[in-house]
Amino acid sequence: MDAKEKRGRYLAKNTLIFTLGNIGSKLISFLLIPLYTKCLSTGEYGTVDLITTIATVAVPMLTLDIGESIMRFGLDKNANRDENTQIGFLIFLLSTILTLALCLILNNFLSFSKYSWYIFFYMVSLAACQIYQSDLRGKELLLQYAIASILLTFLTALLNILFLLVLHFGIGGYLSAYTIADFMVAIYCLFVGKGYRTIGFQLVKKDHFREMVNYSFALVPNTFMWWITDSSDRILVTSLLGSAANGIYAISYKLPTIVSTVASVFNQAWLYSAVKVENEDDKTDYNNKTLKALTGWSVIVGLFVLMITKPFLKVMVAQSYYTSWKYTPFLIIGVVYMTLGTFMSTSYMVHKDSIGFLISAMFGAIINIVLNLTLIRPFKIYGSALATCVSYISVFLFRYFHIRKYLKYSILNMEFIFGSLLLLLSTMIMYTNLTDFICFLTQLFIFFLALLSFKRDWVPLVQVILKKII
Repeated sequence: MDAKEKRGRYLAKNTLIFTLGNIGSKLISFLLIPLYTKCLSTGEYGTVDLITTIATVAVPMLTLDIGESIMRFGLDKNANRDENTQIGFLIFLLSTILTLALCLILNNFLSFSKYSWYIFFYMVSLAACQIYQSDLRGKELLLQYAIASILLTFLTALLNILFLLVLHFGIGGYLSAYTIADFMVAIYCLFVGKGYRTIGFQLVKKDHFREMVNYSFALVPNTFMWWITDSSDRILVTSLLGSAANGIYAISYKLPTIVSTVASVFNQAWLYSAVKVENEDDKTDYNNKTLKALTGWSVIVGLFVLMITKPFLKVMVAQSYYTSWKYTPFLIIGVVYMTLGTFMSTSYMVHKDSIGFLISAMFGAIINIVLNLTLIRPFKIYGSALATCVSYISVFLFRYFHIRKYLKYSILNMEFIFGSLLLLLSTMIMYTNLTDFICFLTQLFIFFLALLSFKRDWVPLVQVILKKII
């Protein structure tokens, strides 16, 4: 077996493992949409979305995003992975104390302060789950990581059904379901990764602690900037248009996550390949071929999601949420371009360039805030969706040029140019006066056109994965 075939098999194996770990969680999240829209009003769903949105950025800030350091430093040759795990445990303890203090301080100031204890335990459980899942990735226990993701999916679904549909606990039940699921998965990761053996501080060396914290600490502003790009629009929509509008906008985010899920699965697997080929002579050619294939995949998935948006929402959500389809296309296009930008950003991680992450994320965040403040008032939710789309594309373009100091990527190919045109055409069709059935048939034709045009990008990977399964 030659080196190229080994690379292909290694990437395919990791892609398959991450697919098994991620696809179930996203599938369940879609299947739970009818449950959320039935058991929670648009205002309640807007509230829980706002709480989880804030927690998403608060947890990496409180933990100094140490999970990313645990994962990245674990991939180094001769890495002391037990020490990495112990450093993560130390940071987790400190972040728990900070989270408790923060919740007590803010308890009298937030409009949803009656849920403060729910929020505290939700944030602590999320931190534990993220840190110990990253620990499994850093130890290259990828199958165990996939099982952890599947377990998290199953528990989240089961507990949501129990707390929302059976017991009618509302917002408190929603947060409790995620809290219990996260804690249980963190315990699973702690044991299968043998992290329980390193509970304590005896292995921590000051120099390595400082190195890991310096790397992850530089990622905290990056996480905050990405939160601004991804989530500040929801806060502004809530502030300017109300919780009900944010509930509808939150639903419009659900389908684009199909695209981002496919991207994250591949990019998680790609990181391990990128680290291994960094010192190879043909790394530029290999990276460009992989980017080209990913472009074809992303366009195909984006066109598929555009095609099913209206039928899916008509069947799966309450009537009061159906108008969310109007904002989904902007987000899908933005996520497709962000997929490519995320792939390029692997070079930052390979070179431990956390500042590169920060600069590109800051660029996108500034554009996002300016456009949101400018467009939400005159164009309502449309303005926020458009702002997010433009900011994602801007980050992609920024990284395309900025990463040339490490690798020179090429996007002058059919997958990128023709694929972009097909995405634009499929989106425009959704806003015409065509009946839903004619619209669907037209988009179906565009989808199959993309499948035929980009078959050289998706067929080989499918063949390798099928061989791996067999």
